Parts: sequence; structure tokens; C-alpha cells
Amino acid sequence: MTAPQSDAEASGPWDQLLRTEGSLIASVAAAGLDGLRGILRAALAAAPADEGAAACAALLTELDRLPDLKFPARTARQVPSGTASTLPPMPPQPPPAPVTGIAALARELAMSAQAEDFAAGAALPGDDPDADARRGDEDRYRRWFHLTLLRLPERYAAPWRRRAAEADRPGEGPWRTLRGWADEELLPPSADGRPGIRTARESSVELRDLAELVLALGEYDEALCHLLDRLWTGGSSQLVTDEVRHAYRGELSRRLELMERSAQGGTERLRACVSADEAVCSVTHLPPGAPGSWWQRLAEESHGVALDLCREMRATGLNVEAVLPARPYREARSHTQGDDVRLGAGGRPGDTLTCLRLWLRVDDQVFPGRVVYRGKE
Repeated sequence: MTAPQSDAEASGPWDQLLRTEGSLIASVAAAGLDGLRGILRAALAAAPADEGAAACAALLTELDRLPDLKFPARTARQVPSGTASTLPPMPPQPPPAPVTGIAALARELAMSAQAEDFAAGAALPGDDPDADARRGDEDRYRRWFHLTLLRLPERYAAPWRRRAAEADRPGEGPWRTLRGWADEELLPPSADGRPGIRTARESSVELRDLAELVLALGEYDEALCHLLDRLWTGGSSQLVTDEVRHAYRGELSRRLELMERSAQGGTERLRACVSADEAVCSVTHLPPGAPGSWWQRLAEESHGVALDLCREMRATGLNVEAVLPARPYREARSHTQGDDVRLGAGGRPGDTLTCLRLWLRVDDQVFPGRVVYRGKE
């Protein structure tokens, strides 16, 4: 496609189409461009060293010069992203059709500083041009809104949830209740009959419980992917994709079963537990959920199972040690082996964003950890 080189050049076909007021085709084109921007930003954040990163950043610059249909342009902070030129991680511009309720609130969240800081690249869904699909549009916005809040620190997410409770009345559909560390409603039911997801507090949460939560949310969250070692090859790994989810579920089940079959009190059980913990914590967003977010709490609960087991074994005299790599990446590197995942967004340059695998030592045998980190400019 050929994009105009500046705002002053109004003769290009894209410019003319997007400036056509009252046009359904213009609305569809604007929504499509919004989605493309979001996808490209997420891809660039996930793979800043890719051979196409510089060209992708240049394309985004050209796309951002295109006029908005009815909404004013918004200036976003520049976020350095690896070897590519500086990338404006501006959330996709809202679709032009006027809406109320949850859709308007979702658009506001997408343009907020919190979304920029903690959920870079979260692509807001576009409106369906079919008026009969309005209820379906609301479901998509509702899912996006509540799933995005799980990536934010709770102190930022809580006010948005309170506003949603006042502005939106989700469907009265069924709920799927899973075991968790708190009584929480994670995702409301959909008007299309899909159940909502909530958790019931349990005194003890096991890895299999956390795995069920990951799989349940993976069916809905289009931004959720896995980085599981030996299964992830660097390509698309979105869990909403049937093939990806099937492969991940199989590997997750294999590791959980291996842990549950291993002998109590033996070092093989600790190794299997760390492996199962890795499978749970390798499901993440890019960038990962911020400290204090629901997703970081899930990772803490999962790591805690393995770390507690290690402490129990040490208390019985076994020569074992497990370490959660440090938050500064320069310190975490002493507990990893170089297959860490580098991002150009999230946190601050040099931060360890999340731990995928704990560092483990069993007698003289060392098993390196693995993390996601923010590269330095």
C-alpha cells in the first residue's frame, strides 16, 4: 500500500478515503488500519532484533501519519526497541463509530498511560460494521478490557474494574469456577453463552490448579503466548490458536504427570516440579504482566510451589538449591545460560521482566534458569 508522506499531502487514496465523512467503507478501512498497527507494534516489541524490525518501524511511522477518521491524533511516548529505530508504542486508535458502555471504557483504557506502561501492544478489537453484531462487539471489548486488566498492577487495575461495574452489565451466563489463591472474577460471561471465569480461594494451590487457570484464559486471550523451551521455536505461539494450544497442553500434561508419578522426597520429584513450574510460567504476554499484576501473582504462586519443595528437601539433608533469578538482568545472568528472551518493551532497560524457569542445583548437577528481560538501549 502507498501511504502519504506527510499530513499536508491530502491527495493520496488512503488520505482521501479516511477523510470521507459518513462512509462505511472509510470506517472499515480505519478499523483495519488500527488492527494492523497493533499487530505490528506487538511483533516489533516481541522481536526487536528481527531482520525486518527497521522496515517495520518505518512502516509504522508512515501508518501513524495517516489521518484519524473522527478522533484527534494522540502523541505517545517513544519506547526504544532493540536494534530498531525508536518505536511509538501508542495503542491502536479507537474505531470511529460512536459507542457507549464497555466499548467506550475499553477505548479509554487502550489510550491510557497504564496501558502504555504495562500492556504495550495490546490491540483493541475493532467494531464489526454489521449493526446486528453490536452485542458481539460488546463481548469482544469486554473480554479485551478484563483480560488487559490482568496485566496491570492491581492498584491500577482496581479503579478500572470499579468503573466497569458501574458502566457495564455483562450477560447472565454460566460461570466456570476454578481453584485459586483468592475469590476473584477474572472474565465475565459472554452474551454468546461462553462461561465467565472466576476463582474460589483454596488454602493450598497446586501446579495443576495453576495450569488449569492458564489453559482457561488461553482460550480467550489473543495476546497470550507461550515461550516454553523445546516447544517454542521463535514463531507465533498464541494460545488461542488450536494447534499451538494443543501442543502446549500436551507438553504441560506430560510434565505434570511426570511430577505426580515421581517418588515423594526424591530429587527427581524436585526436578520434575521445576520443569512443571516452567511450563506454567512460560505462558506470558509480551511484555509480561507487570509486578503486582494478576499474571505476576500466578507466576509467584507457581514458583513458590517449587521453592517450598526445595526448602523441604534441604531440611531433610538433601544437597539441593533453587534460585529465582534476580530482577536486574545483569545479576540474573549468573543463573541463566544465554537462551533468555530479549524484549524492547516493558519495564526499564536492564530489567528482568519475568522468570520462565528457576535455576536448580541437585548435588553437583546444575540446571540453568531462563528469563524474559528488557534489553538496554
